[in-house]
This record gives sequence, C-alpha cells and structure tokens, in this order.
Amino acid sequence: MSMPPDELERKECLAFVDQIFSESAESHASEILFRTETGRVQTFFLIDGKYEKRLTIPLAFWKQMRRLLESEYFDSGQYHLTYQGVLCIYEWVESDNGLVRVRITRKAVPGRRRDRIEDIFSAFEDPSWDSVKSIFLSILNLALEQGFNEIIMDLDGQVVDVGYFKDSHPKTNMTISSDSYDALTRLIGENYLAFGFMTREFREKEFLVRLKELNEDEVAPRIRLEIEPLP
Repeated sequence: MSMPPDELERKECLAFVDQIFSESAESHASEILFRTETGRVQTFFLIDGKYEKRLTIPLAFWKQMRRLLESEYFDSGQYHLTYQGVLCIYEWVESDNGLVRVRITRKAVPGRRRDRIEDIFSAFEDPSWDSVKSIFLSILNLALEQGFNEIIMDLDGQVVDVGYFKDSHPKTNMTISSDSYDALTRLIGENYLAFGFMTREFREKEFLVRLKELNEDEVAPRIRLEIEPLP
C-alpha cells in the first residue's frame, strides 16, 4: 500500500529536520540560519564565527517543515538533543522580517562519564577560546585565499613570525603577538589537528591541512602546516 501524500511529505520534512540537527551537532555549530531564497530555503551553520552553506530545502516543503518545527520540536521554545555525551540546546529565534535563527548552546550530560578524547574536544567549546580560534582561522584563511600551501609559525621574542610559502618559496610574512601563542599551539595540536590533519572548506572548495611539525619547546616553539586541495 502506498503512503498517503500528506504522510509522505511529513516523513520527508522530518528527514530534513533530523539531518539538520544531527549535522549541526556534529559540526559544533553555534547557530542555524534559515534564509528564504528564490524557490528554496537555504540553511547556514555558524561555525567559528563564519556562516557555512548547508542543506537546501525546496520551498514546497518549507511551510510543512516549519509547522513541524514549531509544533513538535519547539513547542516549549527549546529542543534538546544529546550528541556524544553533550547536551545540545536549540532555541528558536525569529526576527520581525521573518528570518529564522536557531541558537545552539551545549552542556555536558549530568552523570555521564566522559573519556579522555571527549574531554579534550569539549574543553575548546568554552567561549574563552573564541579569540584564539579567530586568530588561527584568520591565519589559515589568508593562506587559502592566496593559494599558499605551507604556513610556518616561529616565536621571536615578543612576537610570532607567520611565514607563508608556495612550493617552498616564501611569499609573504606577518607577525602576531606572542601573548596567545601557547594557547594557539594547544588549540592546533589538541583540537583542530588532534589527529594530525583537518579539512577546511573555503569558497566551495575543500582543503586538507596537515600538521607537519609541532615543536612545543619553551625556547623556540614552532608550528608547520601543509595545505593541499582535495579533488
């Protein structure tokens, strides 16, 4: 027996909702934005201070999907989802012009034992790390913008020299304050590149970033990253 059209549409809308929530939890997004465009509703995730384009929802589904969100997920104003021992709290916020935002906060699930790897990653969700994240992503985004494939960071007194290279040839250089260098080193080594690599999407292209060197020597700490585009 075939499924009635209304029930089929409801099932498809629920699949869209579940995909959005699960992907937002996995990507550590702090906000979901729904923006109505011609013939569709485009979703964006706010990740590390930058909006990233995600799932596209056909406009024909949006009315039903929104009704489900408001009546079944956000009937009390919040929706809760547990992901890898973290409680994700979603809050529905709608502006006067009809723009819908869903803000996301996270808390540890009470009473659940966390293993070492979860403890490492959850530590960097604290807002106090936001400025350090911003420094790292600014350094990385400049390399992606200019097509550089190597970054070397060296401590030099009160500053950190950040060198950019293309095929081993120096291209440009900048400096940042050494005040946050220890925190930056920890953020890179224990969070972004905890497994020795990370991927980063930039202008609809995906890049692989490898941690080739992380020397935590107190006298001359050094970080070397290599970047290559993914096919």
